[in-house]
Amino acid sequence: MGDKSKHSFRWDHTENALTFWSTFVTRNIGNQKDRLYELFLQNPCYATEKYDGTNIAKDDGGQIYSRSLLIDEGEKDFNKINLKKVKEADVAEFRNQLTEVAVLDPDDLNKCLVYGEFICNGYYDYPKRSILGDWKVFGATVEVKRKPEETLEKLLIAGFAAVIKSSNKQHILLFTNEKFVEIAKQANMDVPENKGCNVTIAEVIARNKDGMKKGLLEGIVMTIHDKEFGHKILKWKGAQEFQPIASEKAQEANEMIQSEDVHDNLKTAFKQVCEVITDISENKTAMRLAKKAKKIQEKDKPKPNQGNPGKKYLTNLDKEMIQDGIIQSQKKFDSVEKYKIKGDIEEYKGNLINEVKKHMAEENSNLKEIDENILSFIKHKVNAVIKAQLATDDKTDK
Repeated sequence: MGDKSKHSFRWDHTENALTFWSTFVTRNIGNQKDRLYELFLQNPCYATEKYDGTNIAKDDGGQIYSRSLLIDEGEKDFNKINLKKVKEADVAEFRNQLTEVAVLDPDDLNKCLVYGEFICNGYYDYPKRSILGDWKVFGATVEVKRKPEETLEKLLIAGFAAVIKSSNKQHILLFTNEKFVEIAKQANMDVPENKGCNVTIAEVIARNKDGMKKGLLEGIVMTIHDKEFGHKILKWKGAQEFQPIASEKAQEANEMIQSEDVHDNLKTAFKQVCEVITDISENKTAMRLAKKAKKIQEKDKPKPNQGNPGKKYLTNLDKEMIQDGIIQSQKKFDSVEKYKIKGDIEEYKGNLINEVKKHMAEENSNLKEIDENILSFIKHKVNAVIKAQLATDDKTDK
């Protein structure tokens, strides 16, 4: 199909906030408690609503990108939702505004892409809010021809939250903050709902914990800054999202925080984070997920590798994470029906398998590698899911 071509402008994985926070606590709770104070109670951040859609980008030449693949110019929809608002967006104007505000030399820039969450799922209250088909822009990539450090410095001085991409030194990433939103709006682009501007992580948690506990939104995306790692983005997801390992680590971090001599506001922040995970009485989706997780936990019993030390035993939790990975990964591609029509189902399966592998590596910090046993199960589940979806599609056609 027309969107076969892979591209090199994939947006970097956004780290789970629970995982990052718990690791940060573990590393600093001993002799560097001041680092905890700085990150959670002192450094300002920028927070927006996290939407359950799909990552779509567009460059200043009009090319549209899915997470991994180019989207053909003639395509009118993605995942059965019209791309009209993406097509109407003027990324060339965004580039012009960016160049002017940051006083960049236009000759130093090769390409500019803007990324946004394309709302193509009828989850939460999206239909009621009439945002299906909206493109909520949250970041950009500036590809430079030379001297990326100089361009980065200009962007930072102008007020942007910018970093050089670790996997490609010619790509500079811009994260959502006040300056990015200002430029996006000047280019008539839609942006995510603000959930905290120039406030601390602890304040973002306090302001949004009630909505998160009730499962009214998928989560919060935060652009943070620290003297150690510079600018970084995190996603704080609600209890209705499947993240068992991250949730467990967050609760362990909370126990450490509560038992140490740290600022009361820090203790409050971690208590509130854990309330979002455990106090799910008003979150029906999270309650169903918790019941399912409990059954999985009861079924899982440690087993030996049965004489093969190189082969990992797949627990029921592993299998459930793979199943969830398939669901999440499918959102990154066009509908299976469109791949079927174009005769590209095998390509679709291969792409999906690769994305599920990445999902497992990103979401399960305990997983050291994807061995043959895990890969075999991923392939089996992907084939089964696609077969079932195609069968349902055939029945619908009849």
